[in-house]
Amino acid sequence: MKKILITLSLFIGINAFSQCLTDYYQQQAIKNNPQIAIDAANFYNNLQPTSDTKRASVYIVPVVFHVIHFNGSENISKATIEDQIRLLNLDFNLLNPNKANVRSQFKNLPADCQIEFRLAKIDPNGNCTDGINRIYSPLTFNARDNVKAISGARWDNKKYLNIWTVNSINNSGGQGVTLGYAYLPYSVAQGLSSMDGIVCRADCVGTKDGDPFSVVGRTLTHEIGHYLGLLHTFDGDCTGTGDYCGDTPPVTGTFVNANCPANGNSCTNDFPDLLDQWENYMDYSSGTCQSMFTPNQKTIMYNTFTNYSFRSNLVSAANLKATGVELSNTAPKAFFTSNKRVACVGEAITFYDISCKGIVDNRQWQFAGANTLSSNKDTPTITYALPGKYNVTLIANNGIGSNTLSADNYIEILAKVSPNKPELKEGFESPNFATTSNWKIIASGTPKFTVSNTLSYSGSSCLIAPVTSTDIATQKYQLVSPSLDLRPLKGRSPKISMMVAYVRKSAASSEKLRIYFSRGCSSEWTLLTLKSANAMTYSATVFASNFVPTDQSQWKLITNSLIGYENDSNIQFMIEVEAGTTGAGNPVYIDDINISSYNTSVSTIEKSINLNVYPNPANDHITIQYENMEGSTEVWLENIEGKKVAQITESNAQTGTINIDWIKDQNLTNGIYFLKIKADNGLINKKVIFMN
Repeated sequence: MKKILITLSLFIGINAFSQCLTDYYQQQAIKNNPQIAIDAANFYNNLQPTSDTKRASVYIVPVVFHVIHFNGSENISKATIEDQIRLLNLDFNLLNPNKANVRSQFKNLPADCQIEFRLAKIDPNGNCTDGINRIYSPLTFNARDNVKAISGARWDNKKYLNIWTVNSINNSGGQGVTLGYAYLPYSVAQGLSSMDGIVCRADCVGTKDGDPFSVVGRTLTHEIGHYLGLLHTFDGDCTGTGDYCGDTPPVTGTFVNANCPANGNSCTNDFPDLLDQWENYMDYSSGTCQSMFTPNQKTIMYNTFTNYSFRSNLVSAANLKATGVELSNTAPKAFFTSNKRVACVGEAITFYDISCKGIVDNRQWQFAGANTLSSNKDTPTITYALPGKYNVTLIANNGIGSNTLSADNYIEILAKVSPNKPELKEGFESPNFATTSNWKIIASGTPKFTVSNTLSYSGSSCLIAPVTSTDIATQKYQLVSPSLDLRPLKGRSPKISMMVAYVRKSAASSEKLRIYFSRGCSSEWTLLTLKSANAMTYSATVFASNFVPTDQSQWKLITNSLIGYENDSNIQFMIEVEAGTTGAGNPVYIDDINISSYNTSVSTIEKSINLNVYPNPANDHITIQYENMEGSTEVWLENIEGKKVAQITESNAQTGTINIDWIKDQNLTNGIYFLKIKADNGLINKKVIFMN
């Protein structure tokens, strides 16, 4: 018999270019603890047979999805997760319609495994949950076991099947794409309980494109097989029983059955000589072909439930009550969620009653300020007519008792048309720029974007993504603009631009700058453009450690057209800097962000209207001179905190050369102020100093 290949972490691939992590995890785990290989052999060599008759009850597994996201498409919907649970329950209970396609050689083999998966209803703290735990973290990119250490992102493995969904998975330097992986139970038993569960790409959850059995929808079926002790059908190649299942013919190689060859037979030394069983969920065949587990595989999964205490406790009657997947004879505890917390006026919001502990016989919703003020539905859909923040209340009751949950300001409704009209310019001159102009620095902790009051392209300040050589790769720094109505820029070649100062620390440096957009009141971001380290640097031949710009020649204009977005009445932009290779990072400096019909920089804007302010510094009198070609202008003065301290002119439709002589109010102290001119071609900042 050929020695078994002990697999500690596995995945199902999309195609022959997918990367398998089996060897990597095997080598690492067994190197750290050789006992794992011994325990695995003992488990498979001492399997207890299971009855061919059905169990009186199915095994029920409580599940939690930890959705690790960065407000992108990886923040998958509740409906997608529920769709995946539906598919799992079809596959593990032989209810999948495509079982009818099993070829004649294997017609008598498909096994009803009688295993059911349910989203948890009670979390580890005794609170109601829908079994979906959303966590905002940049670790969703190039993820691995590190996501399991995020605070709150791992629940007790003896009570829950933990599934972490992420944007992408680190393939350990190999080729191709990794879709998911799981730890086998004998690895968990040997000190790896904190690793127990499944990491899966978010785009491999649920079914896609109307195909009810697409390859991505079957990824978790495959991974849960590993979680319950199953090996690949091709483990052991042609010369042994590598998966310890006599009813799965041997297969040579990982992807020989990727396209489900009708007469594929990669191993001919088995007796009787059978075709490759690419119908099996534990092959690397297409998900559209997969349709069965075998009786021997069912035996392994049942032995996993009985041999390992953390698996037997998982499906125990007491745990099913504790996790809420089986209800108790008690009053319900009211709780709810919604498919969104922020929406536009008139946009539908779906609310979900996820009350727990006791069955809900009836319920009463109260929606303050909504078009529908109350409802008794399980899942009502509600709209709001006016912007604002609104309270939501749910009363859940049965014959034993009732419970009420009220959430203040639970829903935020925004205007469908943004009140902010371009042009929009931000030079970070005010220390409270984020508060006064509705920009948002997004952070899941530190580090994050910071403002420098000593460095700039123009004025005295700029924004810094303080990337250092110790930053982990893919660390994200994000800045979100206020919402904008771009329609006034239609036909005027709108663009978003900024000045960027950056040089690489070494040839290995790989920082990136991305610009995303979000339409309407959505929180999902779509990539607009990406600039590599080479595209950002002012000099491809210059390298520096902890770079700090010292003059304007070290700044580079980054610009991107917004043609195609001119009809958007409510759009936001996010500027993101991503740290590159660990040990080779350098800061990225950003100044003079401008969303308008022209490229950025204060000098460019000033030249476009021939702005001149003199004397500057001044005593108590300044002359402001500029040209207005069309539209109206308005002039005012702000202090360094962004507070308006003087209205110099109201809205003025005069065109041509405009001269304003202005005498400082005696109540204004000497110091630094910012002259603001709102014109048809932008909002202009000009630093003005008053001194004796």
